[in-house]
Amino acid sequence: MEMSLLETLLRDISFFLKFSSSENINSEPVQKYYQGAEEILKVLKPIILNAIFDSEITSDEVLSKAFEELGVSVEELLQQFERWQPLSSKAYFVLQVESLISEIRNSCLDIFRVLKSSHQHLPYELSSASLELHLQKIKHVGYEQTSTVIKEAKRDQVGNFGPSSEILLRIAESLSLNSNMEILIEAVALEKLKENTAQAKKVAEVDCIDQLIALITHMHHCLFLIKQSQTCSSVPIPLDFICPLSLELMTDPVIVASGQTYERAFIKKWFDLGLTVCPKTRQTLVHTFLIPNYTTKALIVNWCESNNVKLPDLVESTLNQVYPPCATKVKKLVEDLKSTSNNVKLPDLVESTLNQVYPPRATKVKKLVEDLKSTSNNVKLPDLVESTLNQVYPPCATKVKKLVEDLKSTSTYTQRVATAELRLLSKQNRDNRIIIANCGAISLLVDLLHSPDTKTQENAVTTLLNLSNIDNNKKAIVDANAIEPLIHVLETGSPVAKENSAATLFSLSIFEINKARIGRSGAIRPLVDLLGNGTPRGKKDAAAALFNLSLFHENKAQIVQADAVRYLVKLLDPAAGMVDKAVAVLASLATTFEGRTAIGQEGGIPLLVEVVELGSARGKANATAALLQLCTNSSRFCIMVLQEGAVPPLVALSQSGTQRAKEKAQALLSYFQRHYRIF
Repeated sequence: MEMSLLETLLRDISFFLKFSSSENINSEPVQKYYQGAEEILKVLKPIILNAIFDSEITSDEVLSKAFEELGVSVEELLQQFERWQPLSSKAYFVLQVESLISEIRNSCLDIFRVLKSSHQHLPYELSSASLELHLQKIKHVGYEQTSTVIKEAKRDQVGNFGPSSEILLRIAESLSLNSNMEILIEAVALEKLKENTAQAKKVAEVDCIDQLIALITHMHHCLFLIKQSQTCSSVPIPLDFICPLSLELMTDPVIVASGQTYERAFIKKWFDLGLTVCPKTRQTLVHTFLIPNYTTKALIVNWCESNNVKLPDLVESTLNQVYPPCATKVKKLVEDLKSTSNNVKLPDLVESTLNQVYPPRATKVKKLVEDLKSTSNNVKLPDLVESTLNQVYPPCATKVKKLVEDLKSTSTYTQRVATAELRLLSKQNRDNRIIIANCGAISLLVDLLHSPDTKTQENAVTTLLNLSNIDNNKKAIVDANAIEPLIHVLETGSPVAKENSAATLFSLSIFEINKARIGRSGAIRPLVDLLGNGTPRGKKDAAAALFNLSLFHENKAQIVQADAVRYLVKLLDPAAGMVDKAVAVLASLATTFEGRTAIGQEGGIPLLVEVVELGSARGKANATAALLQLCTNSSRFCIMVLQEGAVPPLVALSQSGTQRAKEKAQALLSYFQRHYRIF
């Protein structure tokens, strides 16, 4: 076994375990799956990998294969967690992740069994008793098998009755779909995923996503019926008076651009999450203005009076559904804010609540307090919020405010020093990034991307890159019209500034809506220029950004027209150290006619075949996916692939590659057999 294999595996596992600090895994169901995988890898890493480095058993072929498969699964699992965003599909995520955790668990068990049966001399840490203990630990690691329940429910949908309400509620609970709004967010996420998958012509995945959409729709209908049955009124509420998001009687109805009416607090929360489609019609909204629906409000008031129905408490209803995790504690705060007779020390009260509910998330509660202004007219809320933030983040808030003021200075030196300080602070920790954004730094930093001072510009773009690690900041950066200034830096900045501008665009492009906006703003050509002529790090950042942008179908033609394929084919040379990144972008571009043509013209086919034979597990899978697109869409390319001797490595890959690689290799070999009868 090559030491590089173990070193890579150890590095990937270490990176995976460090991922526990990422904000991406703080939500459910992501956190519980991370913890399951973490528990398995923590058993394996410190004893087995560290002990096995110096032992003779590293030459065992069976063990080597088990470690390679484990490495591929760990890498793919990490990618799933890295790609996860709050608006991603939970159901699809769970189906992918549970399969990968099962593969990791099985690979670990195989490794222990091989070590136990080995007759070679092993270190003390790998004694038979120790191995048995660790084997049992991994066997007893538990994680939910929600995918089994989902598959069962999908099968039930084929029948006349569909899955039972009990099954649907069990799935909703496992996926942390705790409200109707979260179910509708899941439905929107699945429809977006289906659109992207269909553009990539992944027919089998599209069918799977269609089944999940039907399941979530059934879940939504089930919840609606449950809500109706739980109503306190003996008189049925007219459907036009029920908010499609809260499923409750509306108290402050507003109209959105699609013409649909919603409860103000709920549709505002929907928009605050970054969703720009109508929850009911799924129509993309041309704007997010809310127009009061006075007619519906008057009808609701009249209906309530006629039927002796009390309107629901707006604040309580909003807290229960819009802010479910902290509703109880924040409701107590709300009650204290409403009253001025309790002599409550408000700053101390808010600080205590923040510390208990969301210690690092003052921004969210600050927003909630702002929303409560209308119900607390006797409280000076802005002063209250400022006092709270100063107490929660005392070491840094004052300093950041001073630095943000310095950004407004006309002195180049002052701006350079301030941006350098903010660059350092934003790199240190998440709390600093929240404070810097809340103090109004983002729009000022965006302005400084046009600074004639090279160092100031470099500091500003690097600070924005650091801030973009937080999802709320991503939206704030885009809302500050940062994309065009980032492109300016990409075209005119220092090498480091260009690298960090590309990395920032990559970070922002994680949100689906930004992929189109970045592509249409002219970012693709300078990214391709950086890919071809930048520093090694700049090339990697450019490749990562181009890969993300290529997932939006419209961008693919632009990437090809900018001559990206020529550079990507050159980067298939292992000496460049970018084979995996380059082949991933090529696989994405190969789903278009322009991309396939360019790959053929630039001599990419022989190099892709070489990656299938000699590349990493990830590289082999992507190279095979690219060849499958080339062959099934062009007989000329198909013949070229066969002439390059692709069949033997494809046969080997179909038997021992990753699951994705096996599927692609088998599909390509079947195509050869049907059309060229090569077997």
